[in-house]
Amino acid sequence: MKSAGPGGLEDSVLTSESTRRAFLAGSGAAALTARGQAAQAGAGGVRLGIVGAGIRGLELMQAAINAGGKIMEVCDLYDGHLRRAQEIQPNTPATRDYRQVISRADIDAVIVATSDHWHAPVAIAAMKAGKDIYCEKPMAHTIPEALEMVRVSRESGRLVQVGSQSLSMESTQKGKQWFDAGEIGRVFMVQCSIYRPSAIGAWRYPVPPDASPETIDWERFLGNAPKRAFDAQRFFQFRNWWEYGTGIAGDEYVHLLSRVHYLMNVQYPLSAVANGGIYKWRGDRDVPDIHNTLYDYGNFQVQVSANLVSNWDGGEIVRFMGDKGTIELTEEGARLAPYNSVEDYSYPLESWPKDTKERFIAEHKNDPEADVGTAKQQPKREGVAFTQQREGTEDHFKNLFDCIRTRRQPVENVEFGCGTAVACHMANISYRRKGERVLWDREQRKLSPKA
Repeated sequence: MKSAGPGGLEDSVLTSESTRRAFLAGSGAAALTARGQAAQAGAGGVRLGIVGAGIRGLELMQAAINAGGKIMEVCDLYDGHLRRAQEIQPNTPATRDYRQVISRADIDAVIVATSDHWHAPVAIAAMKAGKDIYCEKPMAHTIPEALEMVRVSRESGRLVQVGSQSLSMESTQKGKQWFDAGEIGRVFMVQCSIYRPSAIGAWRYPVPPDASPETIDWERFLGNAPKRAFDAQRFFQFRNWWEYGTGIAGDEYVHLLSRVHYLMNVQYPLSAVANGGIYKWRGDRDVPDIHNTLYDYGNFQVQVSANLVSNWDGGEIVRFMGDKGTIELTEEGARLAPYNSVEDYSYPLESWPKDTKERFIAEHKNDPEADVGTAKQQPKREGVAFTQQREGTEDHFKNLFDCIRTRRQPVENVEFGCGTAVACHMANISYRRKGERVLWDREQRKLSPKA
């Protein structure tokens, strides 16, 4: 018998379970259910189940409560996580079987915060059970899973909000406002960076002293990953292995690239070239601790520098470099740095003979951008600094809750999430292929043959 994932999901979840006609007929019923759930959500708080109550899952639990959601049940594969969830909200029903969560008629939406290799299987099963989804980033463990989530969301009518809450940050919204107003002109280059050199930043989380095969459902955790003996380190530090996680790209690139895609209004890159390696954190992972990628989007390029080994100037930084200025977005705020364009003609003119130089200066005496003209008399655009007051996760839930009531698409919907997931996986594929250029066919929505 196949081992199941969190809550017992079989490996075959991504295979077709009915004919297309039967599935679409069922989608009509799902639409009626969605309207009924929207009415219920409008009458009170959105009712939520949580699948995956680890570090991020418990943060999401508290954020959802703060945003007005109602936690109906929590599922996790480690007993300690379930106990901690019940400390946050006493008497919360808890289970290891996530099917118990998605089968409940009194749950409107499911928060999926499992290890990466269970994001898509759990989310797909929940959508087929009539639930809307809040899915932690990256949306899926593989590109085919991301595309399958898009298909199921479309056909079932279920909403998906991907949990890269940076789109709901005030700083991102301020940056979008400046960008759309043309404050920095045309953008041809975006620089992104993430530096997180501590052991915890490199996912070396401590293992609870009571971790054992009795307190952890190891077989369910493995799911469709290769079978191996119980290893608590792999369970609690899943991001360090490709079998369960997606490395720096899946954990951190998503926050950076979601801002890029949002401001630049794009979904997919055309190509990615990545390099990196394991330099410091050896012996406990097969994902890199330095991972750098250059993306080509056709009309602009994006450079991502990711470093888990050095540089204590931490955090996420995205710089949109336009021909009239730069917008910098961070986790704390946003900064607009306009360029006051001045052409420094004096420098090359020093090599000209006097009469030729004087003739050029006379011809440009009224040039508003020339140092030999009127540039110094032009009004100067001043920089602007914006400090955000909220982290973004609660606002991200509020956006989803409003969309559950209205049935509008959330800000980071399944199509958007698919785009950033594909971009991150392209970086991983290129890295694992030793820096090979990876191409994406936007029309066919698939990887292209080698260049």
